[in-house]
Amino acid sequence: MTPFVPQFSRPRQGMALPMVIVVLLVLGASFAGGVALARGERSLDDAAKTAIVAQTWAETGLQRIVADRQALGLTGMPAASDSTRVTYSGGYYDVTTTQLRPANGLIPALFYLRSHAVVTRTGVAGAPSAEYTVTMLAKWTNGQMTVQSALTGYNGTDKAGAAGAISGVDQCPVGSGGTGDTIAAVAVPTTASDGGPGYDGSLAPLEGSPLVQSIGANPMAAAATSPIDWPGIYNMTSIVPNFVVDSAGRTIEADTLGIWHVVTDSARVLHWSYYWTEHPTSFPVIFVKNGPPNGGFEFVLGSFGRGMLIVQDDIRLNGNTAGWDGILLVGGRIRTNGSNRVAGATVAGLNTQFGVTPQPSDINDLNGTKAFLYNSCNVSQATSSMGALRAYTNTWSNIFKTY
Repeated sequence: MTPFVPQFSRPRQGMALPMVIVVLLVLGASFAGGVALARGERSLDDAAKTAIVAQTWAETGLQRIVADRQALGLTGMPAASDSTRVTYSGGYYDVTTTQLRPANGLIPALFYLRSHAVVTRTGVAGAPSAEYTVTMLAKWTNGQMTVQSALTGYNGTDKAGAAGAISGVDQCPVGSGGTGDTIAAVAVPTTASDGGPGYDGSLAPLEGSPLVQSIGANPMAAAATSPIDWPGIYNMTSIVPNFVVDSAGRTIEADTLGIWHVVTDSARVLHWSYYWTEHPTSFPVIFVKNGPPNGGFEFVLGSFGRGMLIVQDDIRLNGNTAGWDGILLVGGRIRTNGSNRVAGATVAGLNTQFGVTPQPSDINDLNGTKAFLYNSCNVSQATSSMGALRAYTNTWSNIFKTY
């Protein structure tokens, strides 16, 4: 009998560990692929969303530069180039206005508008910022004013003597941008606030068509025809002035416009000739706080100026150096002494719009050699700060290259 001899098998390599490693590798690769796929899909989704946000903000900037320049801190006609940045949560947009062609007579200035938006906030770490740019061409259109006459007095006007000129014939030639229109010399109620004729004086200094335009039976009826939003202007909601002069005798702006000098207890005079020398092409909007209606003090202008002068109550043009190029809006009456000239458009008695019954003394009282002349170019210049950009149709583009 053969003795039992134990058989020992030869050790062999196991398969469990390699299989586990292979499975782990496959699972890891699958997981990594899933994560990469999810990240890719998230990146695509986030990119699509941020691209839409960028486009929305770029469009917003373009619309605001056209319709809401003042809120962006940009006033008046754009310079050769101006820009501003608006920051919002998660990004910003830059709006730029570049002049391509200056104004030339009746041809308006041409501008290139560009709005570039950047979205800095993304949902995926490391993802690039979304950007979008839109552009458009636009022209600058000055603000407009409906002018009823060279000198409009809603409470009536008295003219002493035949010296001077009150003309509704446009003093600005058509070739220089003037309208060439001829309007009424004076516009007044049929019966003035003192019970006399709306215009009481010689017709000799009048030139226009007609010479005297009746715009209502009495001051209240005449004021109702006014195309001017005086309550809004008076409260500084319709027009934002460049300079505000308060009753304490100082300007509220950092750039000092002039200095008040007390003349009497109820009148003050402002000398500001140096400003016009330093700014020979400026037509600012100046607001004089000398109200309340029919209860304030008389503002005395003793020198030359230009732009739009808004006076809450009475004004006196005093002396031979007093004059104005542009628009003169007066809540109360106008008194004149000496040889004065206003070239543009003059309106007085606007406080009657508040329903306050004017007093007999509230009529305009013109003495000396007066010249109230209609000048459409000066009117246009005085309203230029209230102008706006008007976009040309079919000029919108989103293919502007960004560098």
